Amino acid sequence: MTDTMLPMLRQLYDADGDRSRADILLRMPDSVMLKYRGSIVECCRRASFEVGLAFVDMRTSILLAVRDENGRVPEDRTAMAERYRIALAEFARAGAE
Repeated sequence: MTDTMLPMLRQLYDADGDRSRADILLRMPDSVMLKYRGSIVECCRRASFEVGLAFVDMRTSILLAVRDENGRVPEDRTAMAERYRIALAEFARAGAE
């Protein structure tokens, strides 16, 4: 039997802890985040990775947001997403030290 799961999703499922999961989520392309959102959420829930769930929700809300007349996502949402990204990146890096 062969594993047909996308390698990045397999890495997320097989990750050794939340810091590894955070690193994978930070590197994940937008297209993968949108297409496999259900599987990603399931993986984070199964691991009780609440920070990851919040990040996935925030990031997908940005990707699906209605843009203004200049094609921008509302400023408050982009600022919040950036705070989430920074916090998740700091969390992921803390395991490397």
